[in-house]
Amino acid sequence: MESRLADKPLYNSRIINSFILLIKHKYSYINVSELLSHAGMKEYEVADQAHWFKQEQVDRFYEKLVQLTGNPKIALEAGRYAASPDVLGAMRQYILGLVDASSAFEIINKATANFTRSSSYESRPLSSNMVEIVVTPLEEGLEKQYQCENRIGFFQAIVLIFNHKLTDLQYVPELQHLPSIQHPECVFRGDRVCRYLISWDKSLYVFLRKLRNVVGVFVAVFNLTLALTGRWGLIASLLPATITVFLALALGAEKGEKRALKASLNNTKESMDNLLDQIDLNYNNAMLTNEIGQTLGSFTSVEEMLPEVALVMQHRLDYDRGVILLAANDRSRLEVRASYGYSSEQLLCLNAFPFRLEEADGSRDVYVDSFLSRRPFLVNDLEEAKETLGQKSLACASTTGTQAFICCPIVVEESPLGVLAVENVKAKKPLVERDISLLMGIASMVGISILNCELIGALERANEELELRVAKRTLDLELSRKKLQMQHQELERTYFELEEETSQRLKALEELSEKERLLLQQSRLAALGEMISNIAHQWRQPLNELGLIVQELPMIYDKGEFSRDYLKGSVAKFMKLLAHTSKTIDDFRNFFKPDKERVAFQVKEVVEQTLSLVEDSFKQLGIKVDVRVEGEPVIMGHPNEFSQVILNLLFNARDAFLDRQVAERRIAIEIGKDGGTAVVTVADNAGGIDPAVIDKIFDPYFTTRGPEKGTGIGLYMSKIIIEKNIPGRLSVRNTAEGAEFRIVVEASG
Repeated sequence: MESRLADKPLYNSRIINSFILLIKHKYSYINVSELLSHAGMKEYEVADQAHWFKQEQVDRFYEKLVQLTGNPKIALEAGRYAASPDVLGAMRQYILGLVDASSAFEIINKATANFTRSSSYESRPLSSNMVEIVVTPLEEGLEKQYQCENRIGFFQAIVLIFNHKLTDLQYVPELQHLPSIQHPECVFRGDRVCRYLISWDKSLYVFLRKLRNVVGVFVAVFNLTLALTGRWGLIASLLPATITVFLALALGAEKGEKRALKASLNNTKESMDNLLDQIDLNYNNAMLTNEIGQTLGSFTSVEEMLPEVALVMQHRLDYDRGVILLAANDRSRLEVRASYGYSSEQLLCLNAFPFRLEEADGSRDVYVDSFLSRRPFLVNDLEEAKETLGQKSLACASTTGTQAFICCPIVVEESPLGVLAVENVKAKKPLVERDISLLMGIASMVGISILNCELIGALERANEELELRVAKRTLDLELSRKKLQMQHQELERTYFELEEETSQRLKALEELSEKERLLLQQSRLAALGEMISNIAHQWRQPLNELGLIVQELPMIYDKGEFSRDYLKGSVAKFMKLLAHTSKTIDDFRNFFKPDKERVAFQVKEVVEQTLSLVEDSFKQLGIKVDVRVEGEPVIMGHPNEFSQVILNLLFNARDAFLDRQVAERRIAIEIGKDGGTAVVTVADNAGGIDPAVIDKIFDPYFTTRGPEKGTGIGLYMSKIIIEKNIPGRLSVRNTAEGAEFRIVVEASG
């Protein structure tokens, strides 16, 4: 089941602070900063008594601490130490004002609410020196066993406060007579709650008070018995002694109780005085924050703001002097920007001190280290700190006669801007974590204000620059307007000129279209001459056969062999030849009939029909045409125009054969598909095209045969038909044997 409290803050920073103070007292070799960093905690968070930590953070802190100290009972030890004067402070004085430990345990429910939110506490007195405390976790499985041990140590510490009067800063964890704590129920042993039975030695005045009561009863009963038995002489001799003993015990008990009450009142007064001092300090800090906030909000310049902040600090803070250092523009060193409390000689020394930011660890000043590491430093005794921080790192503080100081980084958005420092020259009360918290708060406010000043300055500069740019832009726009006006007039003139030019170009396009139509017609007429020759070839053989049949008729008749069967056979041959001749006429007529619409047609069929027109003439010229088909590609277009292209390519190959007198004449036509396109290649073995003119063969009226043998429009019109009418692509290249024309058209099926 998902925990509903795991991600919530449950433990007050004072719990972790008790561990930290124990570490500094007994385990000073441990690096507290690294320990807190491992747990995801900050030093200023621990110093802030209003800060709370999550269960995960506390667990990681404890696990790392056990690893560093090697002490699995460190939680119990820290619990005992939590009641020491340097941990509880004003709370301890309040507890001491409750006369005895029993009274302190009565308010434990309210007191622990200021330290933990993970469980509830209930206390019940069992006798004058024994109390029962029940701790109920708010969520099962959230707390860990070390927290139970920490509670036991804390309960022991409360008793030790009264029975051993721990009024100084000395830590006494190993006393011979610790209070007895029984733990009959524990959640870590499977119980629902943790139950503690705490008992301790009775106070002397309590013992005397009980003894007084017992002696009083005994004296009364004893003397009454003597009176009833009539032993008046014995009564007269013993009564003064018994009364004296009783009065002595009563007087001792009363004095002990008064002494305890007086100590309680003194502690209460001391607690009240401490609370009043704390209230006064809080009021002064609040006024300081308010005044600094007002000061920071009234300036837009860092140079004007920082001296005013220094004056407020001098008025409100109880430190001898203070200084604000900011990083230089090139971030090579820290520079003094504002200060108070320094003499002119000390200020000269401070300004001359090289706060270089590029120095290596161990040789840089503590102020520089605070800037680079973005963490505060607190030093109460400069001489003792020299052993831990080093002589060089405290060089500036030593030069100006500082005894104690705090330096805090000024950080905004994880970026350090400078350092805020306060110093004491004379011995005063020790500097503590709350001083760091206050100064860190001031440093944060100063950092945000510096950033705001920089942003305001940048905004003002940007505004000035914007005004200049607007003025310049306005002037440019005015010039542009005038220029546009002139351009508009120029465009009007250009428009009329373009309109005239467009009209002329349209006319030229119409003329060009007409020329192309005429060229196409001319190409057809040129092909017509070729076709007439082919018609002659196609008809010559059938006519010869018809002549032979007619000549044979009289001869057969004269021989007397003329019969109906012979006549029927001759008529059948005659009609077959007439049908062939008629089909030839239809093929030529279809070739010259214009296509009205684009239709889908099979490339193979158009190529075969075109070959039938030139088949006889090519055979007579010894030209062999091979057709190879792979698939049956279908394209959209005008079949007759495509046929004319194939015919032009065949005539081009034929002319090359005739010009070069090639003995074995071959034309190879390949029809196939390449992806989504139909491809037709027409290749010959006539030797190819001269590379010098191969790029010109599709130009209109270009021919290599001379005007008496060619018009130069066949290949031009072929390219127009393929690339504009279909559309597709017509190209040519030379092969090892001759020329190869390639037609590529998008296939429609």
